[in-house]
Amino acid sequence: MRHTVKTIKAVMDRHINYEMAVAGAVFLGGAVFAINYSHGIGMALVAAAKQAAYTFFAAGFITRNSEHLAVMLDNRALSLLMSVMVSTLIAVGLTYLVHSVKGTPEPLRSTLPTLVTSPLAFLIVGVRRQRRQPATAPWR
Repeated sequence: MRHTVKTIKAVMDRHINYEMAVAGAVFLGGAVFAINYSHGIGMALVAAAKQAAYTFFAAGFITRNSEHLAVMLDNRALSLLMSVMVSTLIAVGLTYLVHSVKGTPEPLRSTLPTLVTSPLAFLIVGVRRQRRQPATAPWR
C-alpha cells in the first residue's frame, strides 16, 4: 500500500503543476459559484465544486503539458503558439463537457471564465518555461 501511494504521488508530481492547479481551482471555482448563484446556493455549490475539482486535476495536467509543448520545437514562437492554442482548446472543451453534465444551471456561462483566462495563463506558463529551459525536442 505504501509503495502504491508513493507511486501515485510521483506520477502526480511529474504530471501536475500544483501551483496552477490550486490557483485555478480557487479562482475558477469562485467564478462559477458567482455565475450560478442566482439559481440557489445548492446549485452554485455543485457547479463550483465540479469546476474546482476538475480544474485541480485536469487544468493542473493541461498546464504541465503546456509547459512541455512550450519547449518542444526549436522555433520558440511556434512552440509557444502551439502550447497556448492546444492547451486552451483542451481546457475550454473539457470545461464545457464537465458543465454540460447535469448539475450546472449555466454551462455555457460557466465555461466563459476558462475561455477568457486560459490563453493568458498558458502564455505566461509557456514563457516562464522557455526562460528556464532552451528549446529541445524530447525525442532527440
